[in-house]
Amino acid sequence: MSDNGIVRVYRMPGGTNEQYDEVVAAAGDVIAAGARVHLGGSNDSDLWVIEVWPSADDLAAWLQSQAAGNAAQAAILPDPEVIEFDLHRLLVSD
Repeated sequence: MSDNGIVRVYRMPGGTNEQYDEVVAAAGDVIAAGARVHLGGSNDSDLWVIEVWPSADDLAAWLQSQAAGNAAQAAILPDPEVIEFDLHRLLVSD
């Protein structure tokens, strides 16, 4: 496990930006508490969400605290395919 954090990539086949906006609005248009980065967008066929977390423990704690919200999200978005890997480096501009 990396000391730099965890990256999760969610692919939701058939998902749309409109569905994503609905879920984000229901969550208060804020990044998940504890997450470093959250971004979402789509291509012609899928919705993609990428999150960067400080650690697997931070991610697990947030997922557990959001069980009801995750159920509501599942009602709006297709089931995601999830890829998770250790973050090696995160570069951001000022």
